Amino acid sequence: MRKEISIDLHLHFDGSLSITNARELAALEGVALPEDDNELKVALTVSPDCKDLGEYLTKFAFPLSLLQSEAAIEQGMYTLCRELDAEGCIYAEIRFAPQLHLDKGLDQKKVVEAAIRGFKRSAIDGGLILCCMRGDDKAALNETTLEIAREYLGKGVVALDLAGNEAGFPTDSFASLFARARELQVPFTIHAGEADCAESVRSALAMGASRIGHGVRSIEDPALVEILAKNHIALELCPISNIQTTVFDDISEYPIRQFLKAGVAVTVNSDNRSVSATTARQEMLLLKNTFALTDEEEKALLHSSVDAAFASEELKKKLHERVEESFS
Repeated sequence: MRKEISIDLHLHFDGSLSITNARELAALEGVALPEDDNELKVALTVSPDCKDLGEYLTKFAFPLSLLQSEAAIEQGMYTLCRELDAEGCIYAEIRFAPQLHLDKGLDQKKVVEAAIRGFKRSAIDGGLILCCMRGDDKAALNETTLEIAREYLGKGVVALDLAGNEAGFPTDSFASLFARARELQVPFTIHAGEADCAESVRSALAMGASRIGHGVRSIEDPALVEILAKNHIALELCPISNIQTTVFDDISEYPIRQFLKAGVAVTVNSDNRSVSATTARQEMLLLKNTFALTDEEEKALLHSSVDAAFASEELKKKLHERVEESFS
């Protein structure tokens, strides 16, 4: 019998606290939570009538409030990794913005060290992606995040990212930050082509991004799609959240077939497990059922995730073997 596996390259820590995880952290932090799990789920999960990405992002305030101490960050990361491992996820890159965990006096370095400890306590392969944030007042904080990413690269951190309100703060305004990342040889992905148009993906590519977070609106620009395919730039697709943030009205409109036909490397990811009430495996099954993807096509998508991972060649070899074994 085939063993179902998943790989998640686009997974936000603060958007992925399960009810169990949230209750553990609340007990640790002395925070009172609703006794009713359904009430707690409402606090963690976006409503079915979500209007846009801006509304979607409001769901992060509550879980972030539970992740403001070293003990909570370490335990929350460990629990998430344990949940992923139990579900058959063989590799995960978990991203978060250290600057959003400073409300109780931590500095970014302590935040990252706590997250690394939690990840390393688990059995899952992968690492952390540190997110810089879009905003007018984030320059100094983002520079610190970059310096920490360089310091811990290969020691638990695998890459840098840019997240936040894409439509409000254009990608190209962060060019100097990513020029510095290139100087420091810190690999990076950038959220682009989600709330903003295909041009934001072009900006991310101009800055040297080796992967694109979401990038689904690249489909609006056929010439850009050709560039992605020619340069083997992987898209970190997150279908369910793209529907919830109204990038598309219905999953039937999702352009995965167009991307595959054009030769674009696409990966299938969860984005936010609790906010979107999903997993990477559920995302894959949704695409399989909607577009009649074959097992061979699913296997190819998983291999694309391995190829795109910020991982060593030795680890990639092992992951490719595990993908093959799961389909044998």
